[in-house]
Amino acid sequence: MLNKLKYPALSAKIKGMYAKHFNKTDIEELLRQNNLKDAIYILKTKFPSLENINENMHRREIEQELNNLFIVDILKISKYLNKKEKEILMQFISKYEINCIKNVFRNLTANTNDSSNLKNIDNWTNSIFTSIDGINEINDETDFLKIIKSKEYYNIFKEYVKVIENAPLEEIEVKLDKYYFAKVYELSKKINKDFQNIIGTEIDLLNITWIIRAKQYFKYSDKEINDIIIPIRYRLNKETLIDIIKANDFEEIKNILKYTIYKNIFKNLETIEHEKNKYLYVIYQKLFKMNLFNICTVFCNINLVDIEIKNIINIIEGIRYKVDKSEIYKRIII
Repeated sequence: MLNKLKYPALSAKIKGMYAKHFNKTDIEELLRQNNLKDAIYILKTKFPSLENINENMHRREIEQELNNLFIVDILKISKYLNKKEKEILMQFISKYEINCIKNVFRNLTANTNDSSNLKNIDNWTNSIFTSIDGINEINDETDFLKIIKSKEYYNIFKEYVKVIENAPLEEIEVKLDKYYFAKVYELSKKINKDFQNIIGTEIDLLNITWIIRAKQYFKYSDKEINDIIIPIRYRLNKETLIDIIKANDFEEIKNILKYTIYKNIFKNLETIEHEKNKYLYVIYQKLFKMNLFNICTVFCNINLVDIEIKNIINIIEGIRYKVDKSEIYKRIII
C-alpha cells in the first residue's frame, strides 16, 4: 500500500508549483477587468509562457494554451514519482484520456471537424497518452476502433461494432464514465482513506446530479436511471439511493438528502453542477493543505488546477461577451 510518497520533498515541490497558479486574489483581480486586453495582460503576467496569447483568440485556443501548462505540470510531477506511483497517477488522469476519446468519437458521429478541439487532443496524446497518439487525425469509425483496440475502453465500443456509425453516443459516454470511476474507486481503496474519500464523494455527488437531470430533463424511468448511475455507494446507503431515484421532484430529493452528509449542498435546480463542484473544491483544498506526504496531494493539485482553468475561461468569456460581473462570479469556484 502506498500510504505516503517516497520522498517528503515532493510535497513541497508540488505546493511550490501550485503557488505559481492563480489564487483567490488573482481570480478576483482578473474578474475586475472590463476588457479582454487587460484580462489577457493579467494572464500573461502571471504565466509568462503564455506570451503568444491575445484578445483575438477563440476560447478553445486560450483553453489549449492553459492546458499546455497543465500538461507540463503533470509531466513534472510524474518525474518525481517511482514506477508504482506513476502507474497510479496514470490511472487517475485517465479521465483526460477518456475525454480525448469521447471528443473524437463525438466528432466522428456528428461528421464535424472541430480543428481547435482536435488540436487540444493532440497536446494530450503527444505528451501523455501516447498509445492513442494520432487519434485526432482519423476520419472514420473503423480507424477509430483500430487505434483504441489496445485500450481497455475498447471493450465498451466493441459492443457496437456492427452499428458503430450510428452508435448511441450518450450511452457510450455513460459507460466510459462508469468504467473510469469503478476502476479508480477500487484503486482508491488500496491506497488510503483520503483518496477513497475524494473518489467516493465525487461518485455520490455525480449519481445525485445524474438522477436529478434524468428525472427533471429527460423523464427517465427508475429502471433507466438505475442503468446510468455508477454502481458504487460511498456515503449513500442503498435505501437512500433508491428513495432518491423514486422521488417525484427536486424538492423531494432535497428532503431526502437532509438526512445525509450531503444535506447542505444542493439548493437550486439550476446550479446543481456548480454546487457539486464547489463542495468537491473544498475537499481538494482541505486535503491539499493538510496532507504533507500523502499521494492525495498530487491528485488534489491536479483537480485544483483543472478548476482554475475553468475559472479563467469562464471569466475571459464573460468579459468577452460583457456578462455582468455578478453573473460571472456565480460561474466560478473560489
